[in-house]
Amino acid sequence: MPPTTAGASRTGAYGRYALVYDLVWRAAPYDRFVDLCLEAATAQGTNVRRVVVAACGTGNAAIELAGRGLRVTGFDLSPAMLARAAVKVRAAGHRVGLVLGDLRAVPLRDGCADLVLALNSSLNYLLDPAEVEAALRHLGRVAAPGGTVVVEPLSARFVYDGWEPGRHVDRDGLHLDASYSVEGDLLVERLRWSLGGVEETETYHQRFYSDAEVEALLGAAGLRLAERRPMWPAIPTKPARGRTLWVTRARC
Repeated sequence: MPPTTAGASRTGAYGRYALVYDLVWRAAPYDRFVDLCLEAATAQGTNVRRVVVAACGTGNAAIELAGRGLRVTGFDLSPAMLARAAVKVRAAGHRVGLVLGDLRAVPLRDGCADLVLALNSSLNYLLDPAEVEAALRHLGRVAAPGGTVVVEPLSARFVYDGWEPGRHVDRDGLHLDASYSVEGDLLVERLRWSLGGVEETETYHQRFYSDAEVEALLGAAGLRLAERRPMWPAIPTKPARGRTLWVTRARC
């Protein structure tokens, strides 16, 4: 749910990109992402029955969790992404609560989830550290006593070493080129694509927070870091290198 610049929605959410998002990321191993998150919660002694997926996008992780018999609620700032998620939820035959909402003001009641997830560097689309702290505080508020909060910040490897100068997709009628550049502490993603004869461009920004900054923000939000769980080699694919799940607990 990234804040955007010219060529994209000013609501701070994915706009037209929602129409092609699943074509771009359809091969992502969401089942393994979910495995790692559930394993992390179990390691913390959390009995997971209810899950909140923050910045749930088109619902890939939420649907995977619901398919495992869990009670799942997802929220996102993008109406377009939620609309895609709703179609997929109905097609899968699962029950997933989908809510329009902002990470900085989570629209869910206190203690409603045993496990709270904020994956895919969603927090890094918040460019002000005060906004990140507010978001983390809300995620902790939503977690029930004994619950676990798992976040995945943008990795240094992706910013400084591991991103491709351009990403190219050419399948199912979609032609997409994405380029990345580092401007100060911002990662700038520029997207250009065509589908069905219609060409689109959008630009998004993420702010990189160092490990020390993330840990400080977690502490300021009242979350205790329990462990950092690398995705690699549990997910033995190149995009998983450098990605880490930060497993936290709310301080009593």
